[in-house]
Amino acid sequence: MDSIVPEVKSRLNIVDVVGSYLRLTKSGTHWKACCPFHNEKSPSFMVNEERQMFHCFGCGKGGDMFSFVQEIEGIDFREALKLLADRAGVEVPEHRRTGILTQDGVERPDRGREILELTTKFFEKQLREGEGSKTALPYLRKRGISDESLATFRVGYSLPGWRHLNDFLVSRGYDPDELEEVGLVIAKDGRAGYYDRFRDRITFPITDIVGRIIGYSARVAPGSDESQAKYINTPETPLYHKSRAIYGIFQAKQAIKEVGETILVEGQMDVIACHQAGIRNTVAASGTALTGEHLDILKRYGNGIRLFFDMDGAGQEAAWKGTLLALGKEMSVSIVVLTEGKDAADAALENPEALRVAIRNAVPAPEFFLNRFADRYDISLPEGKKMVASDFAPLLSAMNSDIDRNYWRQQLSSRLRVEERALIGVLRRSDEDRARDFGRTRVEAKEDVRAVGASFSRRSDTVRDSIIGLLLSEANLLKDIRLPEAVREYLSLDPIYTAIVAKGGVSVTDSFSDEAMKRRAAGLLFEADKFVSEEKGYDFELRERRKGVFAELVSQLVSELRKEQLTTLAADIEEAKRNGDKKKEQELLGRLSGMTSKRG
Repeated sequence: MDSIVPEVKSRLNIVDVVGSYLRLTKSGTHWKACCPFHNEKSPSFMVNEERQMFHCFGCGKGGDMFSFVQEIEGIDFREALKLLADRAGVEVPEHRRTGILTQDGVERPDRGREILELTTKFFEKQLREGEGSKTALPYLRKRGISDESLATFRVGYSLPGWRHLNDFLVSRGYDPDELEEVGLVIAKDGRAGYYDRFRDRITFPITDIVGRIIGYSARVAPGSDESQAKYINTPETPLYHKSRAIYGIFQAKQAIKEVGETILVEGQMDVIACHQAGIRNTVAASGTALTGEHLDILKRYGNGIRLFFDMDGAGQEAAWKGTLLALGKEMSVSIVVLTEGKDAADAALENPEALRVAIRNAVPAPEFFLNRFADRYDISLPEGKKMVASDFAPLLSAMNSDIDRNYWRQQLSSRLRVEERALIGVLRRSDEDRARDFGRTRVEAKEDVRAVGASFSRRSDTVRDSIIGLLLSEANLLKDIRLPEAVREYLSLDPIYTAIVAKGGVSVTDSFSDEAMKRRAAGLLFEADKFVSEEKGYDFELRERRKGVFAELVSQLVSELRKEQLTTLAADIEEAKRNGDKKKEQELLGRLSGMTSKRG
């Protein structure tokens, strides 16, 4: 053992070893990267090629290539030695493991892992040669799972009795307390004996990243009691932590590293079927929803993640929450959509090529949800625009990249056909903890609009209200200043303006039978008084000053209407592009060119 370590070090370069996990860039005599062991935006992780050492100035971790591999893979020294020796082409003598070997050469007992390995072999045998071969094995084959895949993922079967596994492991010299510690048995009330946790179930072993068993997910066997939970999982144990456990990570990590992204599916059968179809960068979270710790592990191997969940409400809520987490980690996240609405397992087995196409065509998650929200509400109305912006806001809040945030804010602006500055008031009201419940009703959604307030108004609406307020105070301004046709047409859409034109502004506020209209007219008049008295020190009683303010507002409205026309035209062009309508796109581009060539 003593001679193997220096031999491995002599054949490998720490820069190559670390570089297989991280993207290193040269910095003087060192190599640098963002540290994989803590979150940071500026690189503080350094590799010294001359000394063959690494050190992070942010979290303090450091050491040689063995220390790095132990830390990033979550393995002990012997496993790191075996991994690096294989890479270097150095043979490591076989050693009968009785425990965990530390770098100091001290071996400590690791009976929990021994128990889980023996249990997995017991379950595998029951599936192929025991009672599971009668029902569970035919079911798996009917689902299209090959014997090779069953062996690769070590799928097994737990017998229906209460103590089969317990008695087997006790006969091999293990204490029931040890079995309980790794989640295999449950103590009876008063601890008067133990019984098996997994009974009459198809078992899917969950491994760590180097292939060691840490727990199980178990599906009720066909023909068994369907009233019980369809899946049960190992509880939290010293070896199994559901917030970090990833099903299929051992089998998928190399493929993830090669392509730079992970396909995340919902269940074990989905993972196996995708691998069988050649999509080997597929994994699933185990026993819980996706967590930040899951993403930290996956990000070591590739910065991209494609979420492939069911299209039902629960699946889409999981995709939404997963997207928020992934964006917060500055990962590239997209959504896989199958038009047939099948789950990953069925799609992988029935039409693998169609599934591969769907994965290649995955939609960027912000685009997916923007489309979803836009379909949910009527975005031709201000209320619908408000709700889309409010629902989309948590995605923008989750983005740590200013470039990403600005890009998707522009896309939101284009889709809603409003200026970006009109969105600011709505977007400020949302942050990460406002993740939306996809199951909420339309009534609940409308109630939320009231919380958004009036900040989501177009600039042209604001200027229009100021003009109407001035006209309520002095309708004769219309005689002094001729309104451009576009402004006149726009103002004519407002019933208060039409009333002013009809009645000359005399007692207009008292002429409305509708109380809401009367209150609005009074409010506009009040705001106009305040605006003109404050605007550049104008004296409200001086008619000439009012004319100046009015002329300036009309000019502003001309400008705002033109900007909004350009925004709408740009949105129409983007929609034509999305629809592949080249003829319409060229027509609209011509109109845009004509508008931009004219000023005023």
